[in-house]
Amino acid sequence: MSTPIRLEALREEYTRLFNSCTIAPDRAGAVERLAARILAQQERYRALGAIAAVPWPVIAVIHALESGLRFDRHLHNGDPLHARTRRVPAGRPPGEPPFSWERSALDALHLSGLAGWHDWGLAGTLFRLEAYNGWGYRKYHPEVRSPYLWSFSGHYGKGKYAADGRFDPELVSRQCGAATLLKALEAHGVEVFDEPATAETTGAPVTLDYPGVMLRQGVRDSALVRQVQRRLNALGCAVPALVIDGDFGSKTEAALRLFQARSEDPRGEPLVVDGILGLLTQVLEIARGEIGVREEPLGSNRGPRVEAYLASTGLDGGHPWCAAFVHWCFAEAARGLGIDNPCINTAGVLDHWNRAGHEGVRRITQAEASADPARIQPGAIFVIDTGDPGGAGHTGLVERIDGARLVTIEGNTNVAGGREGIGVLRRHGRKINSINKGFIDYASNG
Repeated sequence: MSTPIRLEALREEYTRLFNSCTIAPDRAGAVERLAARILAQQERYRALGAIAAVPWPVIAVIHALESGLRFDRHLHNGDPLHARTRRVPAGRPPGEPPFSWERSALDALHLSGLAGWHDWGLAGTLFRLEAYNGWGYRKYHPEVRSPYLWSFSGHYGKGKYAADGRFDPELVSRQCGAATLLKALEAHGVEVFDEPATAETTGAPVTLDYPGVMLRQGVRDSALVRQVQRRLNALGCAVPALVIDGDFGSKTEAALRLFQARSEDPRGEPLVVDGILGLLTQVLEIARGEIGVREEPLGSNRGPRVEAYLASTGLDGGHPWCAAFVHWCFAEAARGLGIDNPCINTAGVLDHWNRAGHEGVRRITQAEASADPARIQPGAIFVIDTGDPGGAGHTGLVERIDGARLVTIEGNTNVAGGREGIGVLRRHGRKINSINKGFIDYASNG
């Protein structure tokens, strides 16, 4: 009997390989084109991922490998949707064809066990992706790293199964590997791994609800409610899954109450189980939905989304827009809730900091935050004085706090984290003591 392959034995290997993964120069163009196609369809992947509780980038890379990103093919194996699958796994999904892509894909995710998997961190994700294709390389040809993961990267050269059970050591994969493609998506600002994801998998509280203005039962046809419903489905708080209809009805309230009963606030206190959702939650949900937005053209401070952010503060395109992005997120959340926007209307980073002080909005200085990180709540706005001529700075939203580090969502930034960047990104590298001005906290002013 063969020894079972276990995640814990591979965790360090997966982490090392992904962190050192580089895209082969002669394949860079092909990888970038795949990433662009995926990003163009991310809302479709997100919607399915929310129902299946599978991160959307995982669904997308499987779709690329199994179906060539075609929505007229089964996710199981790329067979046409007009009939049940012919190849392994044959006869899927149950029922009568033709099938929608979503119906078939959901069956594939459940059949493979992906829909029941909980460790969507780096190693857990790569483990499940390798298992999706099978363990043949690892068991019988350990000299070859699985092309299903590493093709088109520096970790793969040649060697491939030409068919089930038939390995050719000279054959070279012509498909981009899943890990390589995830690496490309990460470079576009996509958070490809969900660490931590749920209280059940990490032992840490899941944060969704914070103080502020409230969204409660009775709201209908709301984009904000649809975002909340997707998140509650992803966290497994509704069985069967909620219908994503934008109506905050009794089932949505029940799912939210279950989430609240399981969770704590950032200070470790149990959430109030009231079925009501706060303003800052909505601000962050809206900001997450903007990750991946880019200037058009790059470096111009322009583009349809960028100009919408600037317009919320009364400016035209062409201006720095990190502060305008923050204001737009608050404005959209407030509009959906039918309330006044509490965020000061300005596109100036340091102007926001100074006016917050004059208008009585709570500010947390760098010294106060460093001494007590628990003062910072998700939804707080960080403010950095960059020292540039004219009093320039950089700002963004705090999504969560990991010890002395912040996970942030920022507009007008880049991979290195500077101001005057090209898009909206999620960043993991900022330390509390690097925020040299401090934080603006609208949670205490709702």
